[in-house]
Amino acid sequence: QQSRVGERGSIAAAKCGTWAAALAVGCLVAGCAGDPISPSRPRVVKAAPPSTAEDYCAWYGDAREGVLYFGEAAFWSAMRAHDGDPRGDMAISGPQLVGRFDLRAERMLPALDVTAPGARSGVWDVHAHPNGLVYYTTFYEAMGAVDPATGKVRRFPELGLGLNEIAAGPGDSILVTRYAATGPESGEPGSLLVVSPEGTLIAEHSLPAPAGYVAAPKTPALDTATGDYWITADLLPKTESGTPGNETFVLGPNGTARRRIETPEIQFVADGVGTGFLRAERTGSKLDLVHPSGRVVIDANFAVDFDFAQDVKPSRDAETVVTQWSGLIHRVTADGAVRTHQFPKLEDGGLYYTGVQTGDRICATYCAGVQVICSTVP
Repeated sequence: QQSRVGERGSIAAAKCGTWAAALAVGCLVAGCAGDPISPSRPRVVKAAPPSTAEDYCAWYGDAREGVLYFGEAAFWSAMRAHDGDPRGDMAISGPQLVGRFDLRAERMLPALDVTAPGARSGVWDVHAHPNGLVYYTTFYEAMGAVDPATGKVRRFPELGLGLNEIAAGPGDSILVTRYAATGPESGEPGSLLVVSPEGTLIAEHSLPAPAGYVAAPKTPALDTATGDYWITADLLPKTESGTPGNETFVLGPNGTARRRIETPEIQFVADGVGTGFLRAERTGSKLDLVHPSGRVVIDANFAVDFDFAQDVKPSRDAETVVTQWSGLIHRVTADGAVRTHQFPKLEDGGLYYTGVQTGDRICATYCAGVQVICSTVP
């Protein structure tokens, strides 16, 4: 079954792949200006390792005012080191960092240190809020927010654990998914949280999974045209004989269940000021980007067993960047034209997470060490 990387460990072997390096390019040390930006080849920028005890990599990202913020986590390497146990990252204390990348100069900036005393879990998702703060989740530990201007950190332990992905909510609120509360074996469903900028819980809505399953929410989005919440989720069986699945839940503004969508498989949802509500949908070996005016095919030969639409980033000029694990990154223009670029496969098991656009350049976080890869996609 397809499901998002990073929220659980059961699919690691199938989804990491054994991609061989296809392009050798130079790596830069964090903070160095390096070579001039070249439109003819990718630019690879690698930060110094955050830890000597664990292998961190770059995760989900979000951009604001020319800076790409992203999580840094050792989840994957720790899971492999502990025989596939997704709790492997909890074995060793380590830093909690929000990476920063200057999109104009294409260089790393010093990471924001949000490390809590005794922290073990890395940073998973980030949300660059218009209020200037960057909100972050750590899944196994508390969610928080950091002010990039001052470095001041606030943590919200009262929101609980298992918090996963973040998106903009109604007004100035934020949406956060709780992938798991006390574990699938408890039979308790995951939920969607609506949280104030101050970290106060406004509402929490559980997802009504089919009989025999627990819904483990992943990506949330607010459809600003209707006020509905869309949440992609893994369906985790309550018994060992059950088969995992994927569904998308649609909740009304008050949390009332409206729809459950099993097919097509919705891999990511997002809403943008210039684009409206967006869905990356897979049907067979075809991946579409669905928008308010229709749909466009972005990958007609989607590798069902080894790929996933990892992120969808709308921009204010009505363009959208869709990032696949494999490094296939699509720039979809306002008129529906699709420009696809294969980003380099530099390391075995390397996964692309989030691509964002600056002019004709797209920069994407790459989970193989802490790396950001930039390339021209005209």
